[in-house]
Amino acid sequence: MTAPTVTDADNYLGDTSYTTEELGKAFAAEKKAQAKVCRVPADDAEWDEDLSEALFRRVARNLAMRGIPLAILQGDADLGTVGARLPGRDPEVRRLEAPWRKLVMG
Repeated sequence: MTAPTVTDADNYLGDTSYTTEELGKAFAAEKKAQAKVCRVPADDAEWDEDLSEALFRRVARNLAMRGIPLAILQGDADLGTVGARLPGRDPEVRRLEAPWRKLVMG
């Protein structure tokens, strides 16, 4: 498949309440962020499924985290649970992008 598009990401996410503009901004930001840490093919070149899947997961996480900007889930005081901090990076994204990661030397 060629480079994923906003339409592909929208199809991946299914029915959501996000606007086309919000999805487009999240997609552009995450595609750029992915290109900073991974060797991504040109937009007209062939993209592997793992790299596309990682991009879609990045977009999904970007949109989901907008509701919890500090990445802290509040606990339930009645049950004695405390807030949990979400990890900064999605482990599945790291796994999918591992073969494509840029190696930084020096």
